[in-house]
Amino acid sequence: MPTDEERLRRYATECSEEAFRELVDTHVDLVHSVAWRQTGDPHAAKDVAQSVFADLAGKAARLPRGTVLPGWL
Repeated sequence: MPTDEERLRRYATECSEEAFRELVDTHVDLVHSVAWRQTGDPHAAKDVAQSVFADLAGKAARLPRGTVLPGWL
């Protein structure tokens, strides 16, 4: 099973939608639950989670090796 870093690099270098989908599937519950706790609103939490993953997609190529993805998210 690939690591988060391997998936992130595969997405960044090959534009692999599969790798990005695996990252989202792995971490979406964490991101959504933290956003819900912060906002107190499930709809706002969904928007926040989408924004976080959109930011990840845009910054994937610039994240340094060794980035702990759950911490970054």
